[in-house]
This record gives sequence, structure tokens and C-alpha cells, in this order.
Amino acid sequence: MNNISFINSSNELTTAQNIQQQISQKEFEIQLVDINSRYSSLQDSNYYYNPQKKYFLNMEIQNLKKQRDEHLINAITYALTDAESEMNFSIAFSTAAVSISNICSFIRRYNIKLNITLQLMLKISSISSRLSTRLNSTQLKQEITNLKTQLNIL
Repeated sequence: MNNISFINSSNELTTAQNIQQQISQKEFEIQLVDINSRYSSLQDSNYYYNPQKKYFLNMEIQNLKKQRDEHLINAITYALTDAESEMNFSIAFSTAAVSISNICSFIRRYNIKLNITLQLMLKISSISSRLSTRLNSTQLKQEITNLKTQLNIL
């Protein structure tokens, strides 16, 4: 219904996916550093360089995870705005359900433990409650329930 919210949600999710690729690359680099460390001797300059390199890679990963999570939260927020808009109309196809499904798949694929604000948690619960009294919107209901499960919202 709200094309701008759908597009914004998709853009935010795409950005989160791109950041996740960077995280995966940095994690692979850490594995290479670990392998290099196993075969370094005390005389080897890598013996002293590897722990430092690993530390900085871990710091980069933490920073990237924070950025990824911010974009994921933005994607969820836009998808929920789309869902609220759709609830005001009888629609045949829910773009909000598609957005939420894609977000849930991403969270599940990478086993992301997302910390969301209480305000966002309440918004998800509120939409879920309003959908529970509706006979239509089954696709959206299902995806909101899936989102609640992924985010451990009761």
C-alpha cells in the first residue's frame, strides 16, 4: 500500500545484507590470521603481528554488526509503517508481509540476535493484536507472528 515504506524497508535490508557480507569477509580474515598464527615461530614477525591484527578485525566486526543492526531496525520500522497503512485498507497483496518475510529470513539465516527498543517491541505487539481480530490479512498476520518469534517477543 505504502510504496515509499516498502522501498525504504527494502533499501535498509539491502544495506544490512551488504554490511553482513563485510562481516563475513572479516570473520574469514580472522580464520586466516588464526591459521597463520599456528604456523608462526617466535622469530617470525607475524607472531607478534597476528594478535594485533585479530584484535583490530574483531573491533571492525563489532562496529559493522552495530551498523547492520541499525539498518535492520530501520527496515523493520519501515515495514511496520507499511503494515499499519495496509491495515486501513482491504488489499489483495501485502507488501509489508513480503518485507517482513525477507527481514525474518535474513535474521534467521545469520542467526542475528537483534536488540530492539521497547517502543519497537510495543509497536510489533500492537500490530499483532490488531491483526488477531481481523479475518483477512492472513499473510501479514503470519509474518508478524514470525517476526515476533525471531525477535523473541511474547
